[in-house]
Amino acid sequence: MILVTAQEMAELDRRTIEEIGIPGVVLMENAARGALAFFEQILPDLTQRRVVVLAGTGNNAGDGFVIARLLHNRGASVRVVCLRPAERLRGDALINYRILENIGLRPCHWDESSDFSSQFAPIREADVIIDALLGTGLSSPVEGLYRDVIEALNALEKPVLAVDVPSGLDASTGKILGAAVRATATATFGLPKVGQRIAQGDALVGTLHVVDIGIPPAVVASADIPRWWLDEDTCRDWLRPRPAETHKGRAGHVCVLSGSPGKTGAATLACLGAARVGAGLVTLFIPRSLNPILEVKLTEAMTLPIAETSEQSAAAAAEPDILAFLDGKEAFALGPGISLHEETRRLVENLIARSPCPLVLDADALTILADAPHTLRKAAVPVIVTPHPGEMARLLRCSVPDVQADRLRVSQEFSRNHGVIVVLKGHRTLIAAPDGRLAVNGSGTPAMASGGMGDVLTGMIAGFIAQGVEPFRAACLAVYVHGAAAEKVCRGMTTRGLLAGDLLEQIPFVIGGLEKA
Repeated sequence: MILVTAQEMAELDRRTIEEIGIPGVVLMENAARGALAFFEQILPDLTQRRVVVLAGTGNNAGDGFVIARLLHNRGASVRVVCLRPAERLRGDALINYRILENIGLRPCHWDESSDFSSQFAPIREADVIIDALLGTGLSSPVEGLYRDVIEALNALEKPVLAVDVPSGLDASTGKILGAAVRATATATFGLPKVGQRIAQGDALVGTLHVVDIGIPPAVVASADIPRWWLDEDTCRDWLRPRPAETHKGRAGHVCVLSGSPGKTGAATLACLGAARVGAGLVTLFIPRSLNPILEVKLTEAMTLPIAETSEQSAAAAAEPDILAFLDGKEAFALGPGISLHEETRRLVENLIARSPCPLVLDADALTILADAPHTLRKAAVPVIVTPHPGEMARLLRCSVPDVQADRLRVSQEFSRNHGVIVVLKGHRTLIAAPDGRLAVNGSGTPAMASGGMGDVLTGMIAGFIAQGVEPFRAACLAVYVHGAAAEKVCRGMTTRGLLAGDLLEQIPFVIGGLEKA
């Protein structure tokens, strides 16, 4: 599913009204009816509860007015509280305000010169609050009466149903603009907004539902928005079953440089991740003295012993053999558990600059790059970097809180500045490409917070690339399948205790579900 910014959604609305000819008041009616249907799924007895609709002055208020009318017509006890005078209303919102007056449901208006507590009493006494205060057009911090009401609302232990977006949330960035409503559920219109899926927005929206308000698919398609929410529907469109005549020689060959003393597990997991997504062949470059260990640990993958340092890590002298073997291969995963030995560092920098096949860089390779990020620009092939927040902080020479405070900007800027695809791991992993494409992952579970998960993912990305999937989509598919496999193992029954190796057997079943869907 496509993700949009607030500005993009406004443009889609405008084009639907002006070019297609669907009046805005019709879109508003569709939005409100769809929102109410969803709210009744969340609270099946909604019409039996005391409902207060909190309204501002824009189209968000208009949506709230229609919802109030629909509830009123069905016999519900509903009150409308407007924070601003009716004179501030315009267009479709004003039309629906007048309709409320005509049916005898007169909104009450807040008087800032009067006592706050007494005016807040109807809200406090309600069973359900519908938030129609501030919509997706908000761009400045919430202050004054709006902030006071939002903060008082958040202190209530009542269900809050948000119209389009929780008031105070930046729909484009997911940041709180001064203060924001914590919603039980949100009915958003047309398409999901970026800010509802990332940062603070992901938690504030509660249960999110997208309401079809009647924007023609052709209008959306012509906007060519390069941003996706990774769910089953999106990934299904990017993955097709293999032809019956496929054999291992046509399924791609992944090479992996991974492992050092104490880190042979990383090499194992990366190789198995590549194999489980369908790579036809996998070869591990491993320091010579560790080869006997990996030959036992890896049954399906092949190993190629390489020159090693005195500390049993990959040596710079291994470069000619590695480059010779890489010739004609489809993908090269580099970094998990390789150590930070000076010779290994030199080898990594040289391989990035000279690799003949697409690169997936993780773990120690990223730490090495933190001292030489310019190396990325030397690559002659597509490069995917897969940092967790700590690794990204090292790459940018900033703090982890700095990264987490603006994951969207950080991932997109690093991608653009260095010409690489960035997979910024964490809750709602982001995948950013230099050409502006962006994806937000919708799969996963807190149980994935354990060692080795990133090693599996590294191999999976390389495995999809080896099979001919375009690198950005390969990263997206791997991230989604990785999280979905974890969900399949946990089945919603646990948030801890999951091992990285537990994902491996479930990966083919997740992929199979996408191919058959």
